Amino acid sequence: MSRPKSIEWPEQAKICVTFIVPWEVWPENFATHQSMQRHGGATIPPANAVFKKNMALVTEREYGDRVGIWRILDLFDRHKLKVTFLMNGLKVEQFGDVCKEIKAQGHEFSSESYEHEYSFMYTREQERESIQKTVAAFEKVLGQKPTGYLSPGHASTPNTLELVAEAGFVWWADPLNSDNPYTLDARGRKVVVVPYNVPGCNDYSTYGTGRTPRDLLQIMKDQFDYLYWEGEQGSPKFFAFNLHPFVSGVPYRTKIIDEFIKYAKGFPKVWWARRVEIANWCLERGY
Repeated sequence: MSRPKSIEWPEQAKICVTFIVPWEVWPENFATHQSMQRHGGATIPPANAVFKKNMALVTEREYGDRVGIWRILDLFDRHKLKVTFLMNGLKVEQFGDVCKEIKAQGHEFSSESYEHEYSFMYTREQERESIQKTVAAFEKVLGQKPTGYLSPGHASTPNTLELVAEAGFVWWADPLNSDNPYTLDARGRKVVVVPYNVPGCNDYSTYGTGRTPRDLLQIMKDQFDYLYWEGEQGSPKFFAFNLHPFVSGVPYRTKIIDEFIKYAKGFPKVWWARRVEIANWCLERGY
């Protein structure tokens, strides 16, 4: 494979920084023995339990809806940053008024499937139906289609790219094989791959593990520093980070995101962008 083509960002930026907020809704069997969803090491009732669901996990996720989402919105408002929201179709239906408020603030709306069920559990038609149902929910609630797509857990299938192109998404985040966006052709359309994140440099890495947010902050700075240095050498990259409301919306985690933003703002020539802006730039420039 040849060396990746260098990208030139707007105004000769050395690095692009993009945040994405996955605000999700889980299947009905979440927090049960039957669920495949990640749960941070909490105890799951065994198959012979009288009550099958761990309600601590359920209410922990509800923290993101009641508290975390607002803390994250306030964080970005303080820093005057516009970011990308990533939502299931069902979540948009459940929180329509909040979504309209977020839209009015200028944030981008992208989507996962209708609920956070892993796509490898779906046939091609079931995956298509979930995507179509999601697009319809966005159009009904927000009057617009979602701009980009991520499979839950970025666990895509061999069908996902074609289905994403068929649905008219501008960008797709599942592949984790690049430090920069790139463009693919599918069903006669160009779809920009804007990778979700780098494994290990994400908020989930402090959820149910031995890694502290302080550990993560150092990783974020190291990732940013090296990518910025590469930009100074003539090969700009992008830094992507995700914030789940029930994870990053907890104060001691929000604090390190706040510190990172202040740190990155101390550097010149940083392009803070929503993912649709990155994708459109790549399409316009032929990357």
